[in-house]
Amino acid sequence: MMLHATHAAHAGHSKITIRTVDTDVVVLAVALVCTLDEKDEVRVSFGTGKAFCFLAADEMMWALGPEKAQALPMFHALTGCDTVSFFAGRGKRTACEVWTAVLELTQVLIDLTTAPDQVDEDATHTIERFVILLCDRTSTSTDVDKTRCKLFARKNNVQLIPPTSAALKQHIRRAVYQGGQVWGQALLPAPALPSPTDWG
Repeated sequence: MMLHATHAAHAGHSKITIRTVDTDVVVLAVALVCTLDEKDEVRVSFGTGKAFCFLAADEMMWALGPEKAQALPMFHALTGCDTVSFFAGRGKRTACEVWTAVLELTQVLIDLTTAPDQVDEDATHTIERFVILLCDRTSTSTDVDKTRCKLFARKNNVQLIPPTSAALKQHIRRAVYQGGQVWGQALLPAPALPSPTDWG
């Protein structure tokens, strides 16, 4: 869909409408606007029945800012999408609030959107800090396992504690495969996708 929308824009169409019922497509449309001319309008015809609406992807991009809009697909994959699990009890609104507190996360997400061969340690540490704050907004820890132990002692619901570092690394790999490898190549006519079992 994004490839066709880009082709239409490059062929001189300045008003593009994408029809979908999938939130993932809305996210990709917002990121797509970053690659188009400033005068191009991208609308998303979203939902069905009483929930149907038109969303202005270009206005969403400008409201977020170009950097965050470019990082949005990776952020969406990391915090839960159709193919990647989400953090229990932590919705997108909470994740967005934490994103504003971890300033370096935006650049990390942009870098991961470029279909990297692997996730480096610095990126992993930044995402780990993000997940810690997602589960405990007052934490000063940078170690997810230590935070997990601390929260386990405090919380009644163990589903609300962060994953182990090993589980988090696998979660990051799944998110980067979806957000970086698959969506990161959404504008290529013939994306080269590694096997999910071999990647990372």
